[in-house]
Amino acid sequence: MSTHRRLYRRFLVIALALAALFLCGFGPPTLVDSDGPTPQRLTVGQLRQMEQAGRPPNSITAQAVLVYDVDADRVLIQSAAETDRAPASLAKLMTALLILEKGGLDQRVVVEREDLVGEATMGLARGELLTVEELLWGLLIPSGNDAAMALARHHSGQVHLFVQRMNLRAQELGLTQTNFLNPHGFDEPGQITSAQDLLTLTRLLWGFPLFRQIVGTQSTTVAGHALVSTNQLLGTYPGANGVKTGTTTAAGQNLVAGIDRNGHQLFAVILGSQDRYFDARTLVAAADNSFAWANLGSGKRLTALDRVFDIDQKRWFIQAESETPALFLPIWERQQLSLYRRLQLPPAGLWSSGASAGVLEWRMGEKTVATQRLVLYLP
Repeated sequence: MSTHRRLYRRFLVIALALAALFLCGFGPPTLVDSDGPTPQRLTVGQLRQMEQAGRPPNSITAQAVLVYDVDADRVLIQSAAETDRAPASLAKLMTALLILEKGGLDQRVVVEREDLVGEATMGLARGELLTVEELLWGLLIPSGNDAAMALARHHSGQVHLFVQRMNLRAQELGLTQTNFLNPHGFDEPGQITSAQDLLTLTRLLWGFPLFRQIVGTQSTTVAGHALVSTNQLLGTYPGANGVKTGTTTAAGQNLVAGIDRNGHQLFAVILGSQDRYFDARTLVAAADNSFAWANLGSGKRLTALDRVFDIDQKRWFIQAESETPALFLPIWERQQLSLYRRLQLPPAGLWSSGASAGVLEWRMGEKTVATQRLVLYLP
């Protein structure tokens, strides 16, 4: 073999070795990994998931639905979410909001005859004396119309003035499909809301710890009244933690369901259903089949790729400093995630445990979607 050919082969081997170092994330102090491979082709099943994602299953009966992940700030499924619907007792969500925003929960309220309007009830009697907070429990757990009337009258002096305040607050919140005519939700022509407006209202209410406590309670006794929640998901469906039901002839079966999915809050708004609990379970299952929180991580087991040497040939290791990030993704996109490591090692003489060594980048195509700081440490 000629000298020229041997030199050429040696140069080729060195070039390939240097390229491998760059691909693995090592080399000069500042390093950027190469671009990722061509995205994998999606399977027929994944293409079907893409096509069905965001749409409610055909088996549900609800006329309007909306499923929303709070932490991701993302609507997962929706249909007719801005269509006018009768609220039924979901109107009590606005009643609760006005009471909570005003405060004075320890103030006492005397129950009057006009508060006892019938239908769903806390079981109040004329002349009873309860605090505002006790009435809130009766409003939200058994959906007491009597509690709604007493609270409205206490808040504004007269019920019709309270209803005006309900509509003013709706306007302030941008609830453009909402109009209230009473504080309890009885059917009246022109009393309307939408799934989108109810989601906005629920998200605001969720900021009140007392509200979350009340709507997450399956049963309790308040001021001598045994209260049982109208939300049958509580205690029967994993992760169910609220919030409210409503049923009238015009509305059908309504439900705003709160679900804790592995530490992430989900809300499902279901309006005009014939079986709201079936619909809720079906919608959450459909969301789970299309979207998930991916807990990112490069693995805990040390490999040669985690090892670096300082100028004195002392062996160090690199690790991610922060907790493993979580990323909310459609199922079909998870395989497209790529992990890149950008090393920027400290200058000679400044190596120490905890010193910055670069960053891990989680990429979706050309877009960086999450990062973790890399640091040096000694095993």
